[in-house]
Amino acid sequence: MAPSAESGSGRREIAVDTSTRTARVPPPVHLARVLLAAVAVSHLAVPVVMWVRQSALLDQIAAQHPEFGPSEIARSADIAVVSGAVFHGALLVLCALTAWKLATARPWTRRLVTISQPLSVVFSVVSWSSSPMFHAVIPVVGAAQILVVALLWAPRQAREFFAKR
Repeated sequence: MAPSAESGSGRREIAVDTSTRTARVPPPVHLARVLLAAVAVSHLAVPVVMWVRQSALLDQIAAQHPEFGPSEIARSADIAVVSGAVFHGALLVLCALTAWKLATARPWTRRLVTISQPLSVVFSVVSWSSSPMFHAVIPVVGAAQILVVALLWAPRQAREFFAKR
C-alpha cells in the first residue's frame, strides 16, 4: 500500500510511485490505436450490414449467376454472410488485440500490424470485386489501414517508442 500523508486541509493524500509505469504512448502510436479501433468496428459492421441487406445480396448473386435457381441463390447468400462473419470476426479480434497491445511497445505488435493491415487491404479487393455493397467504405478503411502502418514506422517518436523494448 502506498504511504499517505495529511494535507494542509486535513484530507489524506496518497503518494503514488510512477517510476515503474510504462512510458507515455506517443501521439502517432495513439492515433494508430484509435484508427485500429475504428477499423475493428468496420469489421463488426460488415456481417451485420450483409445480414440486414440480405435481399440486396440475393439480388446481386442472382444478377451475377443467372444460372442459379432460388435455392442456390439463398444458399450462396447464407454462405456469404456466414463466411463474412467468420472472416471479419477474426479481423475484428486481431484489430482490437493489436490496438490494445500497441501501448505496451512490444515490437511484435508493430510487426503484426505491419503484416495484417496491408494483407487486409489486399483481401478487400475480393470484396470489391464480388459485391458493390461496400464500395463506399472499402477505400476509406483501406486508407486508414495503410495510415496505421505509416504511423507506426515513419514518425521518429513511434520508432523510438518501439525501440525501447
